[in-house]
Amino acid sequence: MTETLNSTSIVVSSCDKFQDVWNPFFTLFFRYWPDCPFPIFLIANRQSYPDDRVKTILTDEDRGWASNLRLVLDKVPTPYVLYLQEDYLLEGKADTATILALAAYLSQHRAGCLRLYPSPGPDLPCADNNHLGVISKTAPYRVSLQAALWDKEVLRSLLVDGESGWDMEIKGTERSRSQDVPFFSVKRDPATDQVTNLALPYFCTAIVRGRWVRQAVKLCQSEGLIIDARRRPIETAWQLFCRQSRLLSWARQTLRPALGRMLGFKKSSNS
Repeated sequence: MTETLNSTSIVVSSCDKFQDVWNPFFTLFFRYWPDCPFPIFLIANRQSYPDDRVKTILTDEDRGWASNLRLVLDKVPTPYVLYLQEDYLLEGKADTATILALAAYLSQHRAGCLRLYPSPGPDLPCADNNHLGVISKTAPYRVSLQAALWDKEVLRSLLVDGESGWDMEIKGTERSRSQDVPFFSVKRDPATDQVTNLALPYFCTAIVRGRWVRQAVKLCQSEGLIIDARRRPIETAWQLFCRQSRLLSWARQTLRPALGRMLGFKKSSNS
């Protein structure tokens, strides 16, 4: 475990326009992961987060998501990174021992990625670990920017200057199909729909289209955190409805075919 401990860093992707989210993020991060053993790097432009536990790497101008991340990865000294974004708000205790074990598994299998939250999950079984699955080369969203452990050079090789995070998930997925390294993910128990190896419980994506998601605001309020709606608006009930409708449509179009392959279903010739 010592080797894993010394070979992994946390990279929090952000920029100055999300500075108002840093305090909620890091407050919850250290509340629920007080024994985090990894160095933490925050991507920003000209502003720094005032906490000695966090090293801010400044890009000066905002070059865009991919270019900012590439610049920072070049400065991160470890071969593996745990990728997070500033709006992934921890909402439960992190399991350091499990995260270390997953990082060791990534290294031992020379994998490119090990996703810590199954969004989407794997589509193939894992031969030597019942808690994990394989993300096949043909899987949709093989590259996802949800929390994941990455081989830094694999992640870097998938970046293209000028691309956004959304571009990365679509175009990066296509580029990843030529990567001759395995991609893994934690998975859900089909009987309970619970994640079987959830070591980092977090609210997935608290900011959508520049607005606070209403459920994320409730989370912050329950944790005693103040959200300044003057700096960043909170989505309206109508915007919530539209977002949930888009998410449902995406899930139907993207995840159902993968689920069918995983369960062995075949599309009817009459459908």
